[in-house]
Amino acid sequence: MGDVVKYGDYEMEVEMNKEELKDFLEMLISALEDGKITYPFKEREIYVEFVEPIKVEVEYEGSSEKEKFEVKLKFRGKRLPEVPAFQ
Repeated sequence: MGDVVKYGDYEMEVEMNKEELKDFLEMLISALEDGKITYPFKEREIYVEFVEPIKVEVEYEGSSEKEKFEVKLKFRGKRLPEVPAFQ
């Protein structure tokens, strides 16, 4: 794996079946137990270390045409040494 990204923006949108979603959520649960997430992205890894307290926001929008269920985790970032800008 290449560089580890500690700062920057990252967004992922993929379609998954129920089993793939279950595996992804289990990975997040395991990462939360460890206190950090390291997630592969292209030639880099995204690195997130959870700092308590963790704020959880749940949003639901629904209609007969589409539904959206969104969960956000927000927490204070750790002060780390300066790193080059994400490219």
